[in-house]
Amino acid sequence: MIQKKLIDQIEGEATVYFELKDEKVEHASIAFPHFRGMEKILEGKNALDALVITPRVCGICGHAHLMACVRAIENAYENAGMQVKLTKKAKDLREITLILEIIQNHFKWLYLVIIPALNKLSKSEEEDFPLKGAFAASLATKILAIFAGQWPHSSYMHPGGVTSDPSHVERLQALSYMDELINFFEKECLGVDIEAFLGFESCNDMEFMQSDIGTLGKTLMQMNMHNQGHAHDRFIVFGEHSFTKVSKVLQTRLVNVDEKYISTKDAYCPDEKTYAKNALYKGEFYESGPLARAMSMNVPLIKNMHRRFKDSAYTRVMSRVIELAQLLQDCKGLIQNLSLDESSFTSLNDITQLNAKGIGIVEAPRGSLVHKIDIEKGIIVSYEIITPTQWNLGSSKKDKLSPSQMSMKGTPVSDSLFIFRTFDVCSVCTTH
Repeated sequence: MIQKKLIDQIEGEATVYFELKDEKVEHASIAFPHFRGMEKILEGKNALDALVITPRVCGICGHAHLMACVRAIENAYENAGMQVKLTKKAKDLREITLILEIIQNHFKWLYLVIIPALNKLSKSEEEDFPLKGAFAASLATKILAIFAGQWPHSSYMHPGGVTSDPSHVERLQALSYMDELINFFEKECLGVDIEAFLGFESCNDMEFMQSDIGTLGKTLMQMNMHNQGHAHDRFIVFGEHSFTKVSKVLQTRLVNVDEKYISTKDAYCPDEKTYAKNALYKGEFYESGPLARAMSMNVPLIKNMHRRFKDSAYTRVMSRVIELAQLLQDCKGLIQNLSLDESSFTSLNDITQLNAKGIGIVEAPRGSLVHKIDIEKGIIVSYEIITPTQWNLGSSKKDKLSPSQMSMKGTPVSDSLFIFRTFDVCSVCTTH
């Protein structure tokens, strides 16, 4: 028997087709039915036009797409033998705004998607969780706007740096918002301060927490999510940042990676046309995202969860919460130590002189995001976008399952739909 489920309340829509045996999922295939075509739109455009077009791929992670685009163009300059020298100020401003985008995504995912979905599954009482998520995300966006201007779809990053030149007053304003956001997170979400939470080394340390996160952890356990949602237990991280390490993680062993082995393949969905492609590394599926990043950084609490529950739905959800705490702390430190006296921008050769290929990779909220560009005389010949959803939510035949397909196998459909959401689905990023 095949059951069709439309997954909404995400960026776009996805359809999951479940093949059932004894009322449990034997196989799931995934369709992303809406074609966007950004790659084709970019062909023939001036390479700098991509700075305006690519942030519009997504209404949640436009900054990540902008940064991947900028890194791709800068890499093309380097491959053409032209030096690209970024000041520390420019690098830090890019990192601050990317982190803030991840922070606002995690708050929205937590309060607008995962907690309501879990409460529906467990038949718990509804609360005003969406309002909490919207409030926290709006604070993060206010800070982001100080440094990057409009959000979403900012284009303040340019090859050679950024167009932002914040003042001392603007930094104080950003820090004030940051303190308000951290205070909200500690009081409403954790029930303890961030330092104490990040000092936890065992799941047992969380048992006393009388808070949204404490309740989340307990409910995940009650719904058996620590024993469900397992994928391949292998992870991959490609983006170079202060909060992660470029590597693939096989259970707990870190191994070097090379982006030249990234490939894509048409997704398999026999029941509906899908415009998605699967993302693979050396022909294999890997999980990307907060859990992968935490595993690459040997985060003590996640290592404890992984040792006990492996790559379960519980571990996947809690890794995003723990990353949220870490990024709030890191972002405040970056803003405090931001050098305002340095230049924000270093000029490069005219784009019309550029004939080269480039690749730009960043860690977006959902995982590793890859942009590839081919430029001739400053004009885009071809452009390729590989998104985190392509890594995590690929659709393949039974002999080679993607992380999400593997995680849903053997579970009831109701649990599978929740497990599917633990990967933080984004449809609009996926079909280009």
